[in-house]
Parts: sequence; structure tokens; C-alpha cells
Amino acid sequence: MHRFPRIGQRIIKSAAAVALCMTVYYIRSLLPIQNGIPFYSALAALWCMQPYVDTTRNNAGQRTFGTLTGAAYGLVFLNLLNFIGITRPVFVYLLASAMIIPVIYSTVILKKRNASFFSCVVFLSIALTHSFDEDPYIFVFNRVLDTFIGIGIGIGINELHIPIKHDNETLYISGIDDVLVSADKHSVPYSKVELNRLIKSGVKFSISTVRSSAELISAMEGVELNQPVIVMDGAALYDIRENRYIETFPMSEDICSEAEMIIEEAGLHYFESALCDSTLLTYYGRLKNTAEKDIFEKKRRSPHINFISNSFRHKGEKVLCLTVIADETEIALLEKKMTKALGNNIRITVNPGGYEGYLKMKICSAAASKQEMIKKLQQYTGASRTVTFGSIKGEYDVYIHDGGGNATIKKLKKLYRNGSVH
Repeated sequence: MHRFPRIGQRIIKSAAAVALCMTVYYIRSLLPIQNGIPFYSALAALWCMQPYVDTTRNNAGQRTFGTLTGAAYGLVFLNLLNFIGITRPVFVYLLASAMIIPVIYSTVILKKRNASFFSCVVFLSIALTHSFDEDPYIFVFNRVLDTFIGIGIGIGINELHIPIKHDNETLYISGIDDVLVSADKHSVPYSKVELNRLIKSGVKFSISTVRSSAELISAMEGVELNQPVIVMDGAALYDIRENRYIETFPMSEDICSEAEMIIEEAGLHYFESALCDSTLLTYYGRLKNTAEKDIFEKKRRSPHINFISNSFRHKGEKVLCLTVIADETEIALLEKKMTKALGNNIRITVNPGGYEGYLKMKICSAAASKQEMIKKLQQYTGASRTVTFGSIKGEYDVYIHDGGGNATIKKLKKLYRNGSVH
């Protein structure tokens, strides 16, 4: 059943901004001055109504520059008509069309290309609707004033927030699958916008996942993470802003070699995630099944993943984990062999592979622990405590049982505002 998205704050604020523009116009109509046109105020206010404050201010700047540029050329155009004495509409329209060239060119040479559209809109609204007014200066003034009223209202309402005491001492750590990313695609835009707002307001937010740093960056595209993240199920702590690994728990060379040999004897293939200096390399060999081949073809185009043939593998590189994708029977047998041969020297996690009938096994060092990495991350961020979000009951502080996405962000927002876990 299709679920309609909720009516968000931006929609409500947009309606409020338009209503306020109309109110200002009504008040102006009661005064013994020219009234202006509320349509232009409402347009400017709506253009400034953006999800983020910095985007709002950027759009307001574009609109302001575009309005002033278009108004200036509009005034020149009207005076030119009066000076030349053009009255026939066809010549007015031809001259207005020609004036578009200097209008746009001005935005180009002043490096304000994004404002060219608004410059043209304002110019044409003046040139084509008020070419024969007795006093064009009054309309141009009101046109600019209308826009500035709308910009002021748009910025004011968009940046209006009720003062709330926030919990900036807690580090919130979330999983991805079924926690931040759900099957409900309608939740994605809301989740990203609200999460970015929380991050900008000061929430300490991070992610812990079995995915690699490259897979995490791809999955969370559009989210402005500013804290290090735990990747590969605790094998590494990665700083997205600095593009470097802060902490790692690599496998020992002997254990890694033995694990590789067991996988090869089972007739399976493995992807090997190895750290060379500060770059994570993914070594691969002869791909065995359709799932591996499809994953390889899709991910090798990513700018965040470095696939290299294992024939170029160098000794001494830090291997963080081995990944095997095979059918359920093969994974079950491999897990038994690995456990029997290597025991407490490794840690194995098995998850759905994203392909029907296939599972994904990750083999890491036994020292690679999410709990240990959470402690290191807490020290790194200076947080007084941590709160974890996850979809496995009993393993996390906040159990996400409703598919994640929007629900997770709502719970995060609630905790961030009152600082308590129930």
C-alpha cells in the first residue's frame, strides 16, 4: 500500500511565509502610498524557503542580486523607450528581447551566473508590463521593495526556531541497514534533511556498520557526517572529513594467510580489504558466482573503491577483513572450517548478501570489536556517554523495530532534545 509522505516543516513554513507577505501587503494598502504587488513578495519568500540555513541565505543573495540587476536594466529600458519615443508594442517586444543579452552578460562578468534567471524575470516583468506607465520609477521601486519584503520574510521564518536545550554531551551511534536506510523510499529525503539539521545544530552523531568506508559513503550520500565512523564491523575507525583511518585492528599475516588458504581450498573467492598507507585497497581474484560479478561491476565505477587484482598484492599491507559471497550452504561449511581451524583468532559475521540465495561473510581479527571502537570513538569526540541505535533487540540502547528511516531520526531528535533513553 502506498504511503503518502508527511507534511513537513518546510511546507508549513512556506504557507506561513506567503500568508505573512499577504498581511504586509494588506497593511501597505491601508497606507497613503503605492501598494506594490504581493505576488512578487510571495515568490521571493518561497524561493528563500530551503531545508538548510546556508542554502536559504545563498538563495536570498541570488534573488537580491537578480532583482537589483533586472530592476536597473528595466529602468534603463523604460527611459530608453521614452527618450526614443517608441510606442508600438512590436518594437517594444523586440527591444526587450535584445536587452536580455546585456542582462545575462552582466551576471556572467560579475560571476553571478546563478542569478541570471532572476535578473531576466525582473527585467521582463518591468519591460513588458509597464512600458507605457507615466511614472516607471514608482513601479521599479515597488518591484524591488516587494522582493526585499519577501526575502526578509522568507529568511526570518526559515531561521525561526524555538529555543530548546540540546544534549551535546552524548555520542549517538547508529547502524545503517533497517536503521537509517529503510525499504520505504519516501523516508529518505526527510531523514537526510532532518539528520543534517541535527548535525548542524551540534548533535554528536556517528555510524557503526559492517560496510567498508567506501560503501558507507555511498549509502549515506547527502548526509554531512562530521564525526569519525566505525566501519568493517569494528576493524577500523575512519575520519570522513580528513579521509584517513584513525584506528585499525588488522589481521596478523599468519592468520590472514591461513584464512585465505581455507577459502581457496573450499573453491571460493574472497575480496581482501587491505590498508596501504592511508588508502584502502580491495584485492580480488577470479570471480566465482553471479553475485560477486554483479557487485564488482557495480562498485568498480565508484570513485571511493579501489579494486586491484590480487596478483599485485604486496606483503606487509594491513589486511582489515576478508569478504566471501557464496550460497547459504557454502557459507555454512566455510564458517565451520574457519571456526575449527582459527577459533578465537578471528571474528566472523554473516549477513544477507543482497542477492537471493547468497550470504556475505566477513572475516576480521578477533581484536576488531565494535565495543572497543565505540570506546575509542567516545574518547576521540569527548562525549560523556554513548547511545546506540540498532535493529537487533537486546544489543542496542535504542531498538529500531519499525523499519528505520524516518522513525530513527524522530527518536534521535527526541533524545537529543531531552537527553534521556527510555
